[in-house]
This record gives sequence, structure tokens and C-alpha cells, in this order.
Amino acid sequence: PAVDALRHNAGKEYEELLEEMLAAEGIPFVTERDLRADGHARTPDIKLEVPIAVRGRIVNWIDSKASFSDPLVHVEKGVEQFQGYVNRFGPGMVIYWHGIVDELNDDPNVLLVDAFPHSSDIVKL
Repeated sequence: PAVDALRHNAGKEYEELLEEMLAAEGIPFVTERDLRADGHARTPDIKLEVPIAVRGRIVNWIDSKASFSDPLVHVEKGVEQFQGYVNRFGPGMVIYWHGIVDELNDDPNVLLVDAFPHSSDIVKL
């Protein structure tokens, strides 16, 4: 239970950091809480109100992971979760704040990154 509480708290801290960074960039968004209040069951942490492009890829939603992109966890749990978001909201981005395994970045609809993109990598559409 203690480890679960630490993971939960770390996850919330990184979600708040993501929200602050989006606000600083002037990118309008709704949170998972907002989406759930509107009746959505499975939601990413952030749904962008207007898509952006990051490194030439369209991003409609962002999910924040306060972890490393462990191949086992990513493939067993993440791929199915992210495909649900793609089906509902279109292409998106996942931030694994503690690093990614580049070989996992092979889905054209889900961009994996290890940090919030620099302003120069973001195109507001």
C-alpha cells in the first residue's frame, strides 16, 4: 500500500506539472477530471481543445506516466490503453518522465517522449 501511495502521488505531481507546462505554452486543454465529468469512462490525462503538432506528428491528447517506458509494462498495459485513446480522440502523445526505450516508439498514432516538448518543437494548429 505504501508503494502504491507513492506511485499515485508521483503520478499526480507529474500530471500537475504537465498542466502547468501546457498553460505556460497557452495551449487550451481539458483534464481527465473534466472528461469524466462529461461521462467519458477511459480518458487520457489531457485532451487538447485544439490539436498541436509535435515533431511533425498530430497530438490530440497527452497521457503522463511518472515512470520509465519499461517494454513489458508498455506492451502489456500501455498499448491497449493508448489504442483506446486513439480510437476515441485520434493520435496523441505519452510522456514517460523517467525515460523511454526508443524501439517502443513505433506506433504512428502514439508519440512517446521523455519530457514535455520544447516550444520550438510545438506547432499550434
